[in-house]
Amino acid sequence: MATNVLDKVGSIGAVIAGAAVPCCFPFLSLIGSILGLSFLAPYERYILYAMQILVIVALVGSVIAFRNHRKIIPLLLGILSTVAVLYSLNTNMDVRSLYGGLAGLLVVAVWNSIEARRCADKCVK
Repeated sequence: MATNVLDKVGSIGAVIAGAAVPCCFPFLSLIGSILGLSFLAPYERYILYAMQILVIVALVGSVIAFRNHRKIIPLLLGILSTVAVLYSLNTNMDVRSLYGGLAGLLVVAVWNSIEARRCADKCVK
């Protein structure tokens, strides 16, 4: 059984990238400081681009997971979370929609893992 890790890598990577930018995200900067990611502050511009790429990777992983388990709700939540993060990063940096989108991507990654295990037990391919 092939394991889909794109949604997990994308969502966790996006959160870590957000933690590496201390000036933009106050809550994540605390986590980033604890992890020692403050040295990446001069590269804020590139990290924000990387964060957007990782969010797209998480969306691709959600689409692949949907093709395996055919549950529409995690896919819709992944799409809405991706739109919220990208909108927030490219317009007005609304922290509420950004954190909500990142939390949604993490929930989708966990949800897809649970559905993949259920499908491995019940689905016949």
